[in-house]
Amino acid sequence: MSNVPMTRPEEALAIHETNYFHSSTFVELDDGRILHAAGTTFTTSDDGGITWSEPFQRRDTNGDRVGGGGTSLVNLSGKGIGLAAMWRSPEDLGRDSYLLFWRSQDAGKTWESPVRVTPPGISTHAYQDVLLRTLSGRIILPVYISLGQSTGPNDVKPPASGKLVNGQWVSTAAHFFDPRFSCSYVCYSDDDGRTWQRNKDGELIILFDWNATYSYTNEPSVTEVGAGKLLMFMRSGLGRLFCAWSYDNGETWTRPQPTSLASSTAPSQIRTLPNGHLLVVWNQESEDEVKRGYNRTRLSSAISRNGGSVWEFFQNVESIHEETRVEPGPIRPVRPAEYHFEPGTPSPEREREHILSANFHGRWSYPSVLVMKDRVLIAHTYSVYEEHQTRAELILSSRKEGGFNQKLKVLPLTWFYGGKEPADNPFLPRAQETAKP
Repeated sequence: MSNVPMTRPEEALAIHETNYFHSSTFVELDDGRILHAAGTTFTTSDDGGITWSEPFQRRDTNGDRVGGGGTSLVNLSGKGIGLAAMWRSPEDLGRDSYLLFWRSQDAGKTWESPVRVTPPGISTHAYQDVLLRTLSGRIILPVYISLGQSTGPNDVKPPASGKLVNGQWVSTAAHFFDPRFSCSYVCYSDDDGRTWQRNKDGELIILFDWNATYSYTNEPSVTEVGAGKLLMFMRSGLGRLFCAWSYDNGETWTRPQPTSLASSTAPSQIRTLPNGHLLVVWNQESEDEVKRGYNRTRLSSAISRNGGSVWEFFQNVESIHEETRVEPGPIRPVRPAEYHFEPGTPSPEREREHILSANFHGRWSYPSVLVMKDRVLIAHTYSVYEEHQTRAELILSSRKEGGFNQKLKVLPLTWFYGGKEPADNPFLPRAQETAKP
């Protein structure tokens, strides 16, 4: 049962409204404190996320601020902390996006100058909060690259998708018509981030038909299911989350395959809980909902107690829909039915049964997830369109003076199990930690 806009909100330990949008990342320090980073801003919590310090910045030994876009934190050996973030080269007019990695030996008080993780030559990006330290001590950083032109000479811009909210058109777009092709790969370090290598078997793309039909992957997130056995979840535009497995600690990967989880074109976070169960947090939407412009309007969580095959305990972290579980549709491109080209371009044919108006619309996505012993922190974007909009341009209430664009929820571990104490499912044999499918 769902209590819109959140399943059983009365169980939440704390809900914070912040302005960190989708930049948040967390790490639990040796002394039990939580270190939070968002872009180049840091905060700490001494009580498991219930209250937070005032924001502060850190500079590295070069005098530059620590952090950037797509920020991710990770524990290193001893009291070491690592931070990865995207950076752009000013001399290349900002086209060359790459990943930098900073190291701190004193729990984030001081920081060394960064090292470059990804090579020059092609822009590389990362979803926030995705660094992983495996049982072997290896640091895993999943990344993705974008290929192709954004626009060419006199090129027509991609269409914009949206819907009428209170009689005015608002955007519901999220790269449904992105002209670029993207693919994922993994960087890893065996010396606490001082040097980096990449996986040995190339980029991860979705293969439908040999040498004929491909589809993209991007914004990957990785967790460790067993010693050296890693599971990657990836964003796609095919109505599903896709996954890949590594059985050698991230050096090689299976080809991406669809999961049973319905999804909009939005990223997910995959985590391993202290009891070995898996937790996924993602934008769960049906094909019909996406077609009707309800993109990123349900942020969900689910638990797998058998290593990623069967998913249970579907909950709504934030939603405008009652349903907590969505059955996935066919594996095919899913796009909103209402979209518009620039003036002077003929209007395309559209599926009118999916073109609807609404009195309210909001979007929440890009979760960041910290798993602790008895609780889980989830930060996600939060944007709501004004109920009585009177101006022609788009106004997000979260962008008004004094507004917010992120929610941080501190939830007990039991919340993810439907309010019950975590336990294994006796009808589901646990997957062998090192067995290949």
